[in-house]
Amino acid sequence: MALRVDRQKKKRRSWVVVVVGLVALVWGLNYFMISRPVAAALAADQRLAPMALGAHLRWFVDPGTLAFDLGGVGVADTTDLFRGLLAAAKALSDGSWGIPGSVTLSRSGDLVYTIAGEDLRRTAHDFPLSRRPVQVLGTLIQSLRGPDGKPLGPETTLESAARRWAVGHP
Repeated sequence: MALRVDRQKKKRRSWVVVVVGLVALVWGLNYFMISRPVAAALAADQRLAPMALGAHLRWFVDPGTLAFDLGGVGVADTTDLFRGLLAAAKALSDGSWGIPGSVTLSRSGDLVYTIAGEDLRRTAHDFPLSRRPVQVLGTLIQSLRGPDGKPLGPETTLESAARRWAVGHP
């Protein structure tokens, strides 16, 4: 009887080790492949350093969707929110992970916008090369979709889109 109890305890311990190992692996991949490059890109620009933009895979395990979660604004100009997003996207697209097919933009966990990964990747690539950065940011706004997947209305400006993301209301 005692031998049977010991085997059950060993099995239980093995499962705990496996679960803890998987959680550590998922966290590590998200941190080293996504969160750390984003934090470094934001810290490299003095205007964007106060911005708290977290990045990870959606639900931390969905490789098809990248989630940017704005925790705190802390930037003087609301358009710097999108500059920060593009800096983060550029860092990821230049790195080993890249940008998957879908991207979500949230404010403290509440979904505000979605955008196709290719649109974000293209805009992030064009932005530093452009002589008209506001025009490139306007193109980004046209690519955004609401939480329901519908395009934003034509009345949406760069300022109103940034304000909506900063406040967290779609």
